[in-house]
Amino acid sequence: MIAGVNPQTGQPLALKRTPKKTLSREDFILLFIKQLQFQDPMKPIENNEMAMQMALFSQVDQLFKLNEGFEKFMETVKTNQLATLSSLIGRIVKIKGDYGRVEKGRFLGAEFTLDQPAYQVQAVIQDARGREVRRLNLGNLSAGKHVLDWDATDNQGQKVPDGSYRLRLLSGGKPLKAEISVYGRVTSAELGETPRVTVNGEEKVKLSDLQEILYQI
Repeated sequence: MIAGVNPQTGQPLALKRTPKKTLSREDFILLFIKQLQFQDPMKPIENNEMAMQMALFSQVDQLFKLNEGFEKFMETVKTNQLATLSSLIGRIVKIKGDYGRVEKGRFLGAEFTLDQPAYQVQAVIQDARGREVRRLNLGNLSAGKHVLDWDATDNQGQKVPDGSYRLRLLSGGKPLKAEISVYGRVTSAELGETPRVTVNGEEKVKLSDLQEILYQI
């Protein structure tokens, strides 16, 4: 292949070759053969030196095979991760957080855990603008896990629009410390160094942070 012509001499221009930054297994074999071809016949390679070079070549060959095997292994891992992520899209998952989801007039669910008993507990549900849409009187609660039962209606008994809603807990009118988990739908997934899923179209969550995976609804 001719790269071009020198306008002054009319001679073809030499192609510029980019030097290789790494050597392949074939390069090592070629170097070894060239060394044998151009060795001094008066000073041939001695047996012990030949054995050392053969051992070195064997080690290099094993390293190439190991690297190829690792690359295939990583491809398999990525394929499995992609299959796992794809299977999660559209499913309901439980994650740590205080933003629940209403879909088709139905609250997907929420739970909270108390370290100690609490009295006169209320659940305040707010919309995306921080406005209260519903206040639920839960009464006196013991320590442990509790399920929030909300029919997705506001304080006037009207169905709330679909979307995300924040859950706040009060005890005696004061903020109540609790570990809150909510249910949401996986809307997308991304495969990177840390695979993540997007829940409710908003929050990105690592796979390791998924507390529960439910059936598709």
